[in-house]
Amino acid sequence: MLFTYNYIPHHIEKLQEYLDFLFFEVWCKADGDFNVDKLENHGELQQIYIDLGNLEGAWASFFNGSIETIYKEFLKLDSVYITELINNYEINNNIENLCYNKDLLPLTYDDIKENNPNLAKALKDFYSKIYGSNSPFNLEVFGFLNKVLITDYDTQFMTANNKEICPFCGINHLKGNNHSYREAYDHFIPKGTYPFNTLNFKNLTPMCNECNSTYKLTKVPIFKKNPKKIDPIKNKDNRSLAFYPYAENHPVIEFSVKINTSNILQLKTDEIELSIDSKGYEEQIESWIRVFGLDERYKALLCSPSAGKDWFNSIMDEYQNAEALSDINGAEQYYNVILKDARKNIISGQGFIKSVFLEECKSKGLFEKKYND
Repeated sequence: MLFTYNYIPHHIEKLQEYLDFLFFEVWCKADGDFNVDKLENHGELQQIYIDLGNLEGAWASFFNGSIETIYKEFLKLDSVYITELINNYEINNNIENLCYNKDLLPLTYDDIKENNPNLAKALKDFYSKIYGSNSPFNLEVFGFLNKVLITDYDTQFMTANNKEICPFCGINHLKGNNHSYREAYDHFIPKGTYPFNTLNFKNLTPMCNECNSTYKLTKVPIFKKNPKKIDPIKNKDNRSLAFYPYAENHPVIEFSVKINTSNILQLKTDEIELSIDSKGYEEQIESWIRVFGLDERYKALLCSPSAGKDWFNSIMDEYQNAEALSDINGAEQYYNVILKDARKNIISGQGFIKSVFLEECKSKGLFEKKYND
C-alpha cells in the first residue's frame, strides 16, 4: 500500500458484537433445544429476535432461522472441536495478526466441510448473506445497514481519511463526501472463503473499482497463491506477509524506473524495468504487487498518452522551445519545477511514479533529443 487508513470506531460495530455474542454465548454453549431464553444475556439482541418473529418477510425469517439452524449443528459437536472453533474465530477476526504472523492459518469453509459439511453449509449460507443488498441487517430493527449505518460510517471514514486516492494503487480517485455515491468496501480477507469476519470493519476497506473488481477479486493477500485444498503443510509454506490496511505505522515505499529505449512516444511496457522496494518489507511488497497487478498497471500508466507520455511531452516541448531561443536554462528550470511538484504530490498527483519516470528520462538525456531521433 502507498499509505494506510485510519480506523474509525463507529456504532456500526454493534453488528459484529451481535455476531460475537451468537457465536461465543449461544452456539458454542449449545445445550438443549433452542429458545428465546438462550439470548437473555443480550437483551437488545433478544428483543430483535422477538421483533423479527413478528415480522413477515424473507429477511426476518432468514436471520432467526439461521440462528436456530447453526445452533442445532453446534449441538452435534464435541467440546474439543468447539474449542478449536473458538480459537479459529479469534484468528479469523484478527486481521492485523493475519497480516503480520505467517504462523497463523485462517480457517476456511472447506476446512469445516471436511468433517462437518452441514455446519459448513449453515455457516456459509448465513455469513455470505449478512453483508450487501440482501443482508437482513438492512431491516429497521438493525438500523438499516446499507441506507443508514454504512452511509454514516463512510461519511466519518472519509472525513478522517480525506486523500480521496485509492491507497492500493495510487492511480484512481475514491469518492469522498462531496459525492452522492460511495466506493465499495472490499473484504481484505475474502468473505466467500473465510467465515466469521464478514462484518468485521477491520476487514473492510474502501477500494477503487479497478483494484476491487478487476485485480483483487478473490485473491488472498496473505497467501502467495489462493489455497484450494485442505493441506495445512502446503498452506503454511504458501503463507505470506501483507500490509495491514489499518496499520498505525507504514514504511516508506521507494520506486525506481529504468527505460530501455530513447523513443518515449512509442514506449512499450516491455521496455520498462520497474522496481518497488522497502527494506525489511519485501514480502509485503510482493503481496501488494501480486494482488493488485501493480507491475502491469504502473507500466501501462507510463505508456499512456494521458499519463507518462503526456508528462514527457510537457517537458519535451519546453526543451524544444528553449533550444529555439538558445535558452536551455529556462527548460531546465521548468523541468525542476515539474519534478519538485511531482515529489511534493506523491499521492495526489501520482508523483510516486511520475517523479522517478521524469528523472530517468532526464538522466538518459531524452528531453534534449528531437522527436525523430
